[in-house]
Amino acid sequence: MNATENQRLLVKVARLYYEQDLTQNEIGERLRLSRQKVQRLLRQAQEEGVVQINIRPVMGTYPELEEALEQRFGLPEAVIVETSAFDNQPTVAREVGAGAAQYLTRIIRPTDRIVISWGGSLLGMVNAFQSSTRGISYPGVSVIQGLGGLGDPNNEVHAADLTRRLAWILGGQAVLLHTPAVAGTRGARDAFYADPFVRQTLEMARSAHLAIMGIGAPRQDSILMQQGKIVSWPELQALQRQGAVGDINLRYFDAAGQPISSDLDDRTIGLSLAELREIPQVIGVAGGAAKIQAITGALHGRLVDVLVTDHRTAALILETQTP
Repeated sequence: MNATENQRLLVKVARLYYEQDLTQNEIGERLRLSRQKVQRLLRQAQEEGVVQINIRPVMGTYPELEEALEQRFGLPEAVIVETSAFDNQPTVAREVGAGAAQYLTRIIRPTDRIVISWGGSLLGMVNAFQSSTRGISYPGVSVIQGLGGLGDPNNEVHAADLTRRLAWILGGQAVLLHTPAVAGTRGARDAFYADPFVRQTLEMARSAHLAIMGIGAPRQDSILMQQGKIVSWPELQALQRQGAVGDINLRYFDAAGQPISSDLDDRTIGLSLAELREIPQVIGVAGGAAKIQAITGALHGRLVDVLVTDHRTAALILETQTP
């Protein structure tokens, strides 16, 4: 075959495959070529520039930021969404939560055990899930409450309510942790841990495939402070003096992502940071100006495997953490 005929064949095969959507087998039958020959021609068409594949950026997507975060912090995946109000925490929580719902819709498997914590971003996720998963059912899925209850159980950001709602949306089973998030004393916490139903729930949580965790920050205007007096502002101030920048599942950590020991930690009922690390995939969901330090600390400590955040938070983290 001379060069002109070869080029003509390259163009014909490429047009049939990329423009007319014929399979390689169909092209082979039509042109009397083997499937292997069609594969070689398609590869040659790309190598010689007959076919040029360009991935067109889509408004509202940030592949460069995602890749930069993944490489900088060793993440398997980062999911970045656009925010319309970086300084407005409820708005960011809603938008980041919607991104988490889209991500979970893609990765969830029919028999997954999923641990969930609490907070505004996870409320945004559950709300978005409810409107985007009509007709999807995973009866084999278990959604497990990974932290005892904070405040009024009827509050929509309460861990039990989020657990029940997500399980209902997915058509799966809700497994509730019938305890407060923080016991009055360490002895009271130990008594809860001795209860067989509590022990069984926490054992299920430890064996989960996925953990969906909000990332909190010790702030006076945080949802935690709005939920009542289970945790006091002086307690959070004491944690700040110890270097606390954020929490996951009410377990506080410093700027390097190392856990901070405290009386509050000794009284908390739920999975610890060490136990969360044993779960195959921990998804951190957070964004906004108030969460920069907390998210950065979680990334440094490798407390999350996947981060769902907003584009401005991602950019600021990368700017301040460039080696």
